[in-house]
Amino acid sequence: MEDDKIKDIFKDFDPELSSSFQFMAKLQKNMEAVEIIRRYNAAQKRRNKWAVAIAGACGFAMGVILTLLFPMIVDWISSFKISLPLLNAATMAIDFSYIAWILVAAVSVLTALWVYELASAKLSPKLVQ
Repeated sequence: MEDDKIKDIFKDFDPELSSSFQFMAKLQKNMEAVEIIRRYNAAQKRRNKWAVAIAGACGFAMGVILTLLFPMIVDWISSFKISLPLLNAATMAIDFSYIAWILVAAVSVLTALWVYELASAKLSPKLVQ
């Protein structure tokens, strides 16, 4: 019963078959498009690897530089006068080295992210056709 309904639906279906030359030309064109996309993806993968390597090196270098400057950063941060009106500031001891370490880490990470974005933009993949 259901088989007859399906046969009735497709009884007038007579698709036009193209010549083998047209089929092969279309297939060749599609294969070339796939090859272009494959090359583009490979180039983009290489670009991303280089961008990550450059960003990692710059972030590491910034971390080393800021670690060497750490005593100066702690002195700079501790020079700010923080007054809390509700608390007795004379009895409160603040360790500014934690704040300095957070600042060093934040600057190193932000430098690495910025360099990654810059390297990604400059190392644009070349389309090979």
